[in-house]
Amino acid sequence: MMPAADLLARLRGLLRRGREDDETAEELRFHLEMETAKNVRAGMGPGEARRQAHLRLGGTEAIREAVRDARGGRPLEDLLRDFGYALRGARRNPAFTLVAVLTLALGVGANTAVFTVVDNFLFRPPPFEHVDRLVSIRDVNPAQGWTAEDNVATSPGNFLDWRAQSRSFDRMIAWRNWFYSVAGPEGRNSVPEQTRGVRVSPAFFAMLGVQAALGRTFVPEEEQPGRERVVLLTDGLWQRRYGGDPGIVGETLLIDGQPFSVIGVLPRGFYFLQPDFEMWMPLAVDENFRGRDEHSISVWARLSPGVTREAAQAELDAITRRLETAYPDTNAGWGAAIVPIHPPRYGGNLERSLLVLLGAVGCVLLIACANVANLLLVRANMRRRELAVRAAIGASRGRLVRQLLVESGLLAALGGAGGLVLAGIGVRVLVPLLPLVSTYTHPSPPIDYRVLAFVTAAVLLTTLLFGLLPAIRTSRTDTLRVGAGPGPWSAGRALLVVELALSVVLLAGAALLMQSLWNLQRVDPGFRTERLLTMQVWLPERKYPTPGGVRTFSDEVLRRVEGLPGVRSVSTVNTRPFLGWFLGLDVDVPGYIPPETMEAGDLLAYRVVSDRYFETLGAELVQGRTFSSADVPDSAPVAVVNQAAAARYWPETEPLGRQLLPRFQPGPAPWIPDGRNDWITVIGVVRDFREHQVEEPVVPVLYLSQRQNPSRLLNVIVSTEDPATGIANVVQGEIRAVDGDLGIYDLKTMNAILSDVMALPRFNALLIWVFASLALTLAAIGVHGVASHVVTRRTREFAIRVAVGAHPADLLRAVASETALVSAAGILLGVAGSLLLARTIAGVLHGVAATDPAVLVGAAGAVFAVAVAACCRPAWHAMRVDPMRVLRTE
Repeated sequence: MMPAADLLARLRGLLRRGREDDETAEELRFHLEMETAKNVRAGMGPGEARRQAHLRLGGTEAIREAVRDARGGRPLEDLLRDFGYALRGARRNPAFTLVAVLTLALGVGANTAVFTVVDNFLFRPPPFEHVDRLVSIRDVNPAQGWTAEDNVATSPGNFLDWRAQSRSFDRMIAWRNWFYSVAGPEGRNSVPEQTRGVRVSPAFFAMLGVQAALGRTFVPEEEQPGRERVVLLTDGLWQRRYGGDPGIVGETLLIDGQPFSVIGVLPRGFYFLQPDFEMWMPLAVDENFRGRDEHSISVWARLSPGVTREAAQAELDAITRRLETAYPDTNAGWGAAIVPIHPPRYGGNLERSLLVLLGAVGCVLLIACANVANLLLVRANMRRRELAVRAAIGASRGRLVRQLLVESGLLAALGGAGGLVLAGIGVRVLVPLLPLVSTYTHPSPPIDYRVLAFVTAAVLLTTLLFGLLPAIRTSRTDTLRVGAGPGPWSAGRALLVVELALSVVLLAGAALLMQSLWNLQRVDPGFRTERLLTMQVWLPERKYPTPGGVRTFSDEVLRRVEGLPGVRSVSTVNTRPFLGWFLGLDVDVPGYIPPETMEAGDLLAYRVVSDRYFETLGAELVQGRTFSSADVPDSAPVAVVNQAAAARYWPETEPLGRQLLPRFQPGPAPWIPDGRNDWITVIGVVRDFREHQVEEPVVPVLYLSQRQNPSRLLNVIVSTEDPATGIANVVQGEIRAVDGDLGIYDLKTMNAILSDVMALPRFNALLIWVFASLALTLAAIGVHGVASHVVTRRTREFAIRVAVGAHPADLLRAVASETALVSAAGILLGVAGSLLLARTIAGVLHGVAATDPAVLVGAAGAVFAVAVAACCRPAWHAMRVDPMRVLRTE
């Protein structure tokens, strides 16, 4: 490696090159004059004296070159000279430069935009301190099928014992989120707003290294019960609700009707899981926070310096075994797993979709590089005479390769700069299309040093991908011979085969994803989704501590809303369709033998609904009856099941009149009904309809009566005669008339909810289609370029054939056959590639096979049609060749 001092000296010499050249010339003149004077004194005439002086010193230009070489800056000088030559060449041929730069900008820009999004979700570490030591601790129960991937919460009592008994962590915190109504301060913002807040151990922000942008975060003492209630606001809530007023610190807000003092505002860049986590409050450790029945809190911890996850897991295993022995009723079979928070584990279709997207956009970059490489090969073929002359006068092959690579590097650099601009636009377009997922990094990623590093790497890679092959091929001695031509399967044809193959792969993938999206959109959910308005209200336990109070509120809301003009019917449910929550419970059913190993899928899903729930959705009753006003708290507990539940528990008997015993998880969760674990009689069966996921089979569901088993989490669903959004404000007004302290959350139509469910498949299909279209366009340009080159190269041959009597159709066939042969090879390779990659995309498809023959044939046919269309213009020119003009030019 060159020492730093030598490198600096050479750079300094390069910058002072003109001055040092002048000094060298002055010194040469001095020596020449001294030698000439010496010869004159020896008796030579002036002319002879100077000639002899020149002969003695040698060639002055050679001396100057030797001095430059001795200074060590010659390679840099040559590089700058090559760069200047490349810049002049780009200006001389602006059309070629524009096409090449735009092609590369599209490829680099698309890759950079997608990389920015994928990096944000999969690779970028959260902006927390010591992120490599941060872990999540999750409950696991292998016997029941609960693993670390299920992210099961733990109980408060277990958390307190973990924190007290472990030595592997320097901090351990708990948190849980829920819905809260916020109003105030007094005199302003009096209308309550429902948002989501997080109760968290006071050490949470210190563990993450997050400081308040305004005010302060929590102190350890605020974990103790009886302390003043305090709250931290996110920057989003502070800006939206309070206009960024710094005076909010110290003010008092009413949260679920209780006073909380604002102690600070979190920094703008802070983001944790969901955008609507907008309020943060201390999680008090009181007598209610010591139970072990409910799995209701999430636990994070930070490993002590020098402690490995394996060592911490071993210690935690010992603690959970002790707790299992001490508390067999609640802890039997339950352990704990330590999972690093980075890299995130989204699982399911999201990770697969992002990686498929990254692979697809990588194909676009390869196609762009192949396209530009083809353009360079065509241009290099036209520059053979120039390169041959340069080789003849002494330029080495390495020197020619370097010159050509510098020209390619200039195009790549310009394309990278353009790509960076397009990436910024692309990210702003992509982010709103993304489905909402839980993440620790902000969903709107910045263009930062990571992105710049990616662009730099992309520029270097593209320089090699599209520049190296043309440079090496063009600089070969045999191709520099004037008149030499490429063989029938030249590098250009090979590159075009790759372009077409990748285009087939992308187009087939896009067609599969569009077919999958089409199938999902055609799935019948089993109920009416038009003109349904939904909104969520949650009743705080402090204000509604008894089932009677919850029942009175829900009955009054239903009575008021049902009387509004334009309302067909109204109902409530504890979790609305397609929310993504699976509320399940274990049940005892006489005669039913459960599987030996209980898994999450073996639980019975349940919903708590009001009387007209099925009528509001338009769900069909198959047997028996639904709930009515006669199903009061003091009457016999009753339930409705769907066909899937009836088929699971009573496959060969009549389900009506059968009984089952639900085993609700104890705890304060508001979606769990305040009912009785009594035997429940089945009074009706409804036709299966989808409430969990559109793309998944219908699961067995148990429907309970809101009157008999009131839930404090209410999703109000209103069926209207006119478009649902027109009545939204009136419905909200009626709910607030019953209780003005409650906020209303997530007001949406059912069609909007379904649209949200389709966000990921729609995102996949749309982007792959865009990239496939871009790839097809680039491939068409490549086919046109190769066909044009075929015509240009064979123009003399075509002229002679016409002169001796060939029909123009013969020339058309000559061009078309050569292009068709290349296209057919690329298409066959693309079909083979699609079959090989079928497994990669199969996991994100619905209702269509990854190897669907119709899709593959359609993609191949579309690419072939585009290739044929792209070669029409060059073929037309071949048919119109004028023999006299061509031969006269020759």
